[in-house]
Order: sequence, then structure tokens, then C-alpha cells
Amino acid sequence: MKAHRSWHSTPFGRVARFLGGLRLAIPVLVLTAIALAWGTYLDSSYGASVAMRKVYGSTWFMALMALVCVSLVFAVVTRFPWQRRHVGFITVHASLIALIVAGFWSLFGREEGRVMLTEGEQTAAMETTEQRLELIEMINGVPTVVAAAPAETISRRVRLDNVVVEVTGRWGNIAEEQYVADDGPEPLRAIQLIPAPGARAPMWIAQASRSGGPAPIGGISLRLLGPDETWTPPPGAGDERGRYFFIREGQRYELGEVGSEAFPGWRVENVKRFKSATVGQGGLTEGDGDNPAVDVTIADGKGTVERHMAFEKFPDMVLPGRRLSGDAVSGAHLAAGGNAGQSLVVHGPLDAIKVTYYGADGTVQEVSQQGPLPWKFEIAGREMEIVSQVGRARMARRLVEAPPADEFRPALLIKLAGVEGDSRPLVWKSTMPLIEQGRTRMLRYGPRIVQLPFSVHLKDFRKMDYPGTEMAMAYESDVRIAVPGVADQDLTIFMNNPYEHGPWRVYQSGFIGEDVSIFSVMKDPGLTLTYISCTTLCIGILVTFYGRAFSAGHPGIAMPFAKKEQGHASSVSVAESVGRGAGRSGAGAKRGLEGADGGDPGAVRRAGDAAGHVRAASGGAVDGTVEVGG
Repeated sequence: MKAHRSWHSTPFGRVARFLGGLRLAIPVLVLTAIALAWGTYLDSSYGASVAMRKVYGSTWFMALMALVCVSLVFAVVTRFPWQRRHVGFITVHASLIALIVAGFWSLFGREEGRVMLTEGEQTAAMETTEQRLELIEMINGVPTVVAAAPAETISRRVRLDNVVVEVTGRWGNIAEEQYVADDGPEPLRAIQLIPAPGARAPMWIAQASRSGGPAPIGGISLRLLGPDETWTPPPGAGDERGRYFFIREGQRYELGEVGSEAFPGWRVENVKRFKSATVGQGGLTEGDGDNPAVDVTIADGKGTVERHMAFEKFPDMVLPGRRLSGDAVSGAHLAAGGNAGQSLVVHGPLDAIKVTYYGADGTVQEVSQQGPLPWKFEIAGREMEIVSQVGRARMARRLVEAPPADEFRPALLIKLAGVEGDSRPLVWKSTMPLIEQGRTRMLRYGPRIVQLPFSVHLKDFRKMDYPGTEMAMAYESDVRIAVPGVADQDLTIFMNNPYEHGPWRVYQSGFIGEDVSIFSVMKDPGLTLTYISCTTLCIGILVTFYGRAFSAGHPGIAMPFAKKEQGHASSVSVAESVGRGAGRSGAGAKRGLEGADGGDPGAVRRAGDAAGHVRAASGGAVDGTVEVGG
């Protein structure tokens, strides 16, 4: 802006005019618009937390907002001394400054989270959206956060108190899978086998003598022996095809018809025979192919009923009976007679595996391991592969990375600095104990927990659906609020009817099923100032554009007609006065100059007086300053 006050030409005035002028305001506003556009894009594409971290909560954005405030402040300062016509201008600029201050106040003082309660539960804490890695110590029996760091900003290594944690990876979601560990309490051999090319996944097969018998694989009975075990193949095929019998305490009992004795103390209740049995959740069903089997139910007459199954082509496979009712145990199992099936036996030492094939026609073929595992081999026209092997098998479960799912369960792969071992996953909302002498400490990965000045007890949750649908039309929660030192308060929270406690608000925000209610809890200290600022901003805009007495002379504000005419008349009057004075002085000057040419001794003095008259007459127009605008 141009200098139109006497102090504008001072050093401070020049700085103020630059800070409050358009040369600074326009670039700052352009940069602010670009920053807001970027923040909006990040919010819509990656979430509010990313937008907050990269834009709204960043140091450079705060500095940009501070520069906007400086520009607004000095835009007002340059108008000093203020007059009545500056009221609208000052109100608008002060409201904008107050809005920015309220935004920063909310940014640093806002607390927002959620509370999820099942009917009958109570809590005095909420979970925020901030992800943190915390070091928790039990102090006087109370878990206390000793140190914490925002998990989203951890790059590689972080120090929590005296504990240094290395973050080696991040999983967006986890799943639990079962696997075979090699640390069992007793020797138990197991192999991981791909039974045919193109199989979807390898399968684990355990030692037959410990797992109940061989495993059926594509019409072959596969038996795994321990390193020191031997096995004799069954006698010739066909002698006992289609025959089934119970084995109890080493004794064999032929399977009879319904109502007959299965073995002493037990009778046959039901017998189902299948030509091509398929195993399902409800037991055996008839399918396609050739897989004879039998499903037998026996009872002891005292309330105990057991169910047993056996497959003709897999006589070595022992399936334990399943108790359907009662408390007694028969101790028997159902077996099938010898048949013309094929057998495959995996045996030999752990470091020198052998595979032997016994055909239905009595042929025998054997192959030995070549090189380390995994080992591919071909036997009896079949291509197989042994992927891995363990000598002390134990079924265990572990966490693995999984694709995104509805349930949010991320994990951090962490390792304590200076401690031997691999990285371990620390799952969302879980803890990992630390081994320290005399101290009970743990690491926790999860949301930041904020204690509330009141507790919420969910008494009842109700949901009303649209007729004929399962879509919620309305839902509400009956709660009991307990504030220390105040009598408990029973109320109902529903949409647009929150519970208020000082700066805190508890809103009904969602539900899960029929008995889980989700509340949104918020405390925003800058909200009141934001409302006030918006109100005064609107008032300032109205005053600026419609209150001529408080904004006359500003661009875009039409001057009243009477003032226009009065100003025009004054200008004409001044112009005529200046013209008349200039004319009189010009005539005197002419006479003085003529006298000088004629030898008049006082000509020089009269000429100087004439020039002075000209300057005096025209001084108001030449040196006078007319203030326009602010």
C-alpha cells in the first residue's frame, strides 16, 4: 500500500506496510490454498491421521498460519489512527485471527476418541485414534505408562526410558496359522509332503505309530516310520476284503448286524455301509468313486453311545471312536480287513530318508534320498516331494502377515537392542513382557488411553429397524453417569442428544449387534472461540458492505449521493479560487516584468512578490494531500 500517514515513511512504517500489504498477503493466501487442497486430498485418500501428520499438524503449516495472522494484524495496524469507518474492516480481520487461534487451540488441546461397551459394562477411559508404542510398569499394582512414542513416526529405533526398541517391520493386518514346530517334549517324526505336482499346499504327515495309523493319499496308504522303527507289509490281498471287526484289548470281534453283540457289554445300534464314502462335518456321506466304508453306532445299554468308522482300502488307519452320549469309554476301535490296496512307507534315519512302495500285485520299489531337502522323487509312476522334516514334532500356532480385513489388527515387528533372537510381532492392543530383575515391565502397542472425569455404565441398548429390513432406523443407549462427588445420573443418549460434562461431550455414534453400543467422546477447548469468531466474522462482513457509516471510503462501498454532490461542489470551489488567485498574481507578475524592462527601479522587487502570490495561490492544490480509502 502507498504511504498516506506521516508515520508510514518511518522504518517501522515501511515494515508495517509490507507485512500488511497485498505484496505479502497474496502469495501467503495462494500457498495456504495449495496446502489446504493437499490436506483435503490426503484426508480423503489416506485418512485424517495422515493429513494431520503431513499437513495440518506439521511445523511448516503452523508457520504458514502464523504468517497469515501477521498479515492480518498489520493490515489493521497500517490504518492507525483508526476511525469509525474502520469498524467493519477491523471486525473482519480480528475475527479471522481469532478463528486461526481457535484452530491451533483445538489442534493442541482437542481430545477425541471412542468408548465401546457391552450391556452391563462400565468404563472411565476412552481410546483415541493415536497409535502408540508404550513402556508400562506396574507401580503399586497399577499399570502406569512410563514412556511412549507415536508408533506412526517410529522409523527404526526408539528409546523408551532405558529400553531401546528396534522396529524391523510393520504388518497392516495379522492372522494366526498352525504350524509344526521341532521342539516337542518327545521324539515324533513328521514330514511335509507334496503328494503330486500342482498340489495347492504341502501337507504334514506324522509318525504312524503315534498318530493312529497311515494317511490315505490318492488311493495309497502312506505310513511314516520313526528312525528306529520297522514295518512288515500285510499278507496277500483279498482274503478279508469287505470285512470289518472291533479290536479291544488285543481281541478281535467280527462286526455283526444291528442288535447283535459288538463285544462284551456293548451292542450294535446302527450300521451304515457306503460304496464311495466322503467325509463331511456330519460324518460319512455317499459320493463318487470307489471308497468302501462303514459307519457303526454301538451302545452299552447304560446311556453311553459311541460312533466308529473304518475304510476298506485303508486297513491300517485307526480312527478312534467318538462318544455321542454318556460317560463310559469302550476302549475299542473299528478296523477293516486286508485288501488289495497300495502302500507307501517312508522310513530310515532322519538324514537318509528311504521310500518303499508295496504294490497290490506284490511288487516292491524303493528310492533313497539324494541331497538335502527338499527332495523330489518318482516312485510307482508318481512324482512326490518331501519339503521338510522334523524329529520332535509339536503342533503350534504363530502370527503371520495377512491381507487387509474388516478387523483392524496391525502389528509391529520389534526386537530389543542388544538382545539375541529374531524379531517378534507385537500385535495391536497386546503387550510383550520384559524380563528385568525386580521390575514388572511390558511393551504395549495400541491406541492412547485417556482417563475421563466421569464413568459411563451401559444399562440397555435399543435399536429400531426400518420395517421389513435389518437396517437401523434409530438407536439409543440408556446409561448411568457417575461423577466423583456427585449423585449418579441416569439418562438416554441418542443421535443429536449427547451427554455434556464441562467441555466433554459423549455422542451415540454406532453399535455392534444387539447389545454393543459405541460412543464418540470429544473435548474441544477451542470450539467456543470458533463459534464466537464465526459470528463476529459474519457481523463484520455485514457492517463492511451495508454499514456505510462504519465503512465509507472502502472499495466497493458506494458513497451517499449528497456527499458526492458536496464533494464535487467543494472541488469546483477550490479550483475556481485557485484560478482567480493565479490570474491576479499572473497579472501582477506581468506588470512587474514590464516595469523591469522599462527601467523601473522597483521592478525586480515587484516581480518577486508576483511569484510569491502565484505559489501562495496554488499551494493548496500542489502541496495539499487528499486522503482516499483507509
